[in-house]
Amino acid sequence: MPRYCAVKLCKNRGGTPSKENKRISFYPFPLQDEVRLQIWVDNMKREEWTPSRHQYLCSEHFTEDCFDLRWGIRYLKHTAFPTIFPHTHDVSRQTPLL
Repeated sequence: MPRYCAVKLCKNRGGTPSKENKRISFYPFPLQDEVRLQIWVDNMKREEWTPSRHQYLCSEHFTEDCFDLRWGIRYLKHTAFPTIFPHTHDVSRQTPLL
């Protein structure tokens, strides 16, 4: 089953390259970490919505410093928060202070 990005205006799905012809990766919501999950959902600006274990965010919603590169594979850091969305212009306002 192909993966789709859960961001409302994002059209990315598994198996298709991004606009810049970069490979897109998908990351599940941190459902077991309530604090981190709430920050992800708040940053998405989707009110009255709760993600399921079958929903993902694509790599285009994270800044480059959110990733570790090991053995040629890009991993999302456990401290990463999505901050790049079609409805935002200033990503610095959405970075949480923990």
